[in-house]
Amino acid sequence: MQLFMVYLGGRVRGCHIEMHDVRFVVGESIDDTYSKLKAQWVGDKDKVHMDSYMAVNDIDGYHIAIADTPQNRPERLYFVNLGAYEADKMAEQHAFTLTVAHSAEQAKQQVKQRYLTHMSHQHKDDLHEVDDCFALDLLDNQYHIHLTPSGRSQTIKPDWFGYHVL
Repeated sequence: MQLFMVYLGGRVRGCHIEMHDVRFVVGESIDDTYSKLKAQWVGDKDKVHMDSYMAVNDIDGYHIAIADTPQNRPERLYFVNLGAYEADKMAEQHAFTLTVAHSAEQAKQQVKQRYLTHMSHQHKDDLHEVDDCFALDLLDNQYHIHLTPSGRSQTIKPDWFGYHVL
């Protein structure tokens, strides 16, 4: 089984602009996850699409594997979404990434040193342990992340991007 980080977009009732969210899903292939992703979307289920996805394999020197039992390691895989501002832009700017850390605070500090460092008012908007991001009602709490030292780290970039209606 493969862990995927997926960037979804779509319509949410009452909003004037397209909304986006990052979801984590497990499947044999990305095609196997479409129904799970559609079910996780908070807005109009008929107006959701995938903008990009990435298979998560190696982060911060750790190989990421999926298992059916929890792992007892001090390190955890975290998803961090930072926000910051630029004086000539109306919208808050964002950058999100994955990092391996011993605590949420350590994860936040690691990411703040790497992203949006040239912008004003840099701050953490969201921080989650990826194990906690699985939609438990959809996955029956059957998947857990296992970290194994690998010395490898992939770049956080899409394996695919575009516009794919779910």
